[in-house]
Amino acid sequence: MSATHRLLKFGVFELNLDTEELRKFGIPIKLRPQPLRMLALLASRAGQVVPREEIKEQLWGEDTYVDFEHGMNKCVKQIRTALGDDVNKPVYIETVPRHGYRFLAPVVSKTVLAPPPRVKESSSGIPADLAEMIRARLAARKSAVQQAATGVATTEPTVPPATPLPVTEAAVVPEQAAGEPADTAETQSSDRDWRWIIFGAIIVVAVIAVAIFWHFR
Repeated sequence: MSATHRLLKFGVFELNLDTEELRKFGIPIKLRPQPLRMLALLASRAGQVVPREEIKEQLWGEDTYVDFEHGMNKCVKQIRTALGDDVNKPVYIETVPRHGYRFLAPVVSKTVLAPPPRVKESSSGIPADLAEMIRARLAARKSAVQQAATGVATTEPTVPPATPLPVTEAAVVPEQAAGEPADTAETQSSDRDWRWIIFGAIIVVAVIAVAIFWHFR
């Protein structure tokens, strides 16, 4: 599509030759391509009689063998319907018997800059390409969070086994004399395990909270 648009204005109508659109008060009017091209031909030569043979060559080509007379009459009828024109009291299209057609209304031809392309938007109001990029980043972030959470939850800290002390008579202390329970070492090891578990749980919760924050943001 060109950077400029060629327009033909007549009455309350505007015909865009580049986009092949007919508008009335800026509102598009449905008109099939062939009658629209015929309207463009007649309007571009307003006030002149355009012979039927020339219309045939322009719209159907020289080598066509179809019933172009019937097709031409049908195109003129569709044009008059779109313009609200009366065949008995024409304002736009006049039939010149046994010769052709003439466009009656004055036509103003002008060239304007083409409007900038519209950005396609998704249903959320965000441009489709930006929405797709956001979804891709969220999916990648979610996958990374899930991998991190799985790694933290399944990896447990390995506590090396305590090296047994050599048993000697001096090392043997009666439980009552030492004043400590016999399973003190096991309790301390268990406390360390719980601290690692709690630390891992805190990391998982923090990662999930960050993922939720970025998702809603």
